[in-house]
Amino acid sequence: NTLANIQALVNSGSPRAGEVLNSLTAYLRAAVPQLDETTNSFKQELKLTSAYLELMQLRMPDRLTYDLAIDQSIYTLSCPAMTLMTLVENAIRHGIDPSENGGHVQININRQTDQVIIQVIDTGVGLHYKQNENSTTQSTKSGTGLSSLRERLKLSFQNNAHLQVFEQQPQGVHAEVTIPAQETQTL
Repeated sequence: NTLANIQALVNSGSPRAGEVLNSLTAYLRAAVPQLDETTNSFKQELKLTSAYLELMQLRMPDRLTYDLAIDQSIYTLSCPAMTLMTLVENAIRHGIDPSENGGHVQININRQTDQVIIQVIDTGVGLHYKQNENSTTQSTKSGTGLSSLRERLKLSFQNNAHLQVFEQQPQGVHAEVTIPAQETQTL
């Protein structure tokens, strides 16, 4: 979708084409080195996620807003690769994108003694959204991204990590991951 949007911007001679292409380049530079990693620092996760959010906001300038509230003491802590990215991508892809009005994504990451709590809250269409009569509805069951995330959390932390997904009122979804606070291992 992003490449198609860039192509359309280039074809129309839009001055935004370069900005969107620069944002895509920043995202790919952050993402590609992470592909083979099983664990990142939160600082790396935030760099990747921030680049993705900037790209998505350029793609949907009138439909996506976001805020980050990050406890800076978590930057050097370990985070299973793509944890934050999975939550944010789900919020945008399944919540904000299908909404006619778009929405807002709030990202909160806090350390509470020996745990890190990651929250991604969106004001999108919610868990029970139905596109049309011929489509299937989203449900409270986990999709592929959340199922994979649950597996990665279990591999990394056994039963010491938790993923919960809640319906937001009046609309949207609140996803929350709790993991042990562990310093990133250096080789």
